Amino acid sequence: MALATVQIRLVGVLKSYLKKTPVFNGVNLSLEPGEFVYLTGASGAGKTTLFKMLLGLEKPDRGEVLFQGQEVTKLKRAALPLHRRQFGMVFQDYKLLEHKTAAENIALPLLIAGFSLEETYKRVWDLKEQIGMGSILDQKVGSLSGGEQQLVAIARAAIHQPQVILADEPTANLDQPMAEKIGTTLAKLNQGGTTVILATHNLDLIKRHPRRTLLIRDAKILEVQR
Repeated sequence: MALATVQIRLVGVLKSYLKKTPVFNGVNLSLEPGEFVYLTGASGAGKTTLFKMLLGLEKPDRGEVLFQGQEVTKLKRAALPLHRRQFGMVFQDYKLLEHKTAAENIALPLLIAGFSLEETYKRVWDLKEQIGMGSILDQKVGSLSGGEQQLVAIARAAIHQPQVILADEPTANLDQPMAEKIGTTLAKLNQGGTTVILATHNLDLIKRHPRRTLLIRDAKILEVQR
C-alpha cells in the first residue's frame, strides 16, 4: 500500500491500562480512504480503545497513531476539535434526544456548528434521500423502534460529512433484518466516499456482505482472509 494513499495508520502501537496485559502490543495497521472495514474481536478486546485513539481521546503508551499523515497524539488541544470533526461516531446505545424529532436530532451538530436553518435542513433532506430513511424524520425519537433510532444516529453522525464513520457495535441490540438495514445504510455512505469502520460481533452480517475484516486477538490486529 503506497504511503500517499494511507488515511489511517498505526505504527508499533502499545496500549495497556494500569500496567495490566496490553490491549494492543506492537500493532501496525493501514487503511486507505474510502474503505469499508469490519472490526471484530471478543468483548473487551480493544475495539472501542482503537476508536478512542483515532479520535485523540486516548494516547498509546508507545507507537504512533496517524490520520492523513499527521500524528494524532501530537495535536495541540486547540486542534483536537477540528480533528474530531473529520469523524462521525455511531454508538450502540444511540445517544439521542428522545423528546425531539428525528430531523431535529440529525440537524443538531450543524446547528451547534453555526449552520443556517436553511442549509442545515437541506442537508438533512438530502441525506434522507441518500440513505433512505422513509417517513421517520418528523417523528419524535422516543416513538421510534430501536432500529429506527439507530438509523437516526447514523444520519446524525454523517450529517457534517465526515471523512470517517466509526460505528461501535451499532447492530448489537437489533434483529437480523434491521441489522442488515443498518449495514446497508453504512454501505450507502461508504459508496459516497466515506471511510467506514464497523465494529461488530455479527458474523452473519460479515458472511452475507463480505468486506475487509480485521480481528483483534492477543493484543494484535489481524487480517482475516476471506
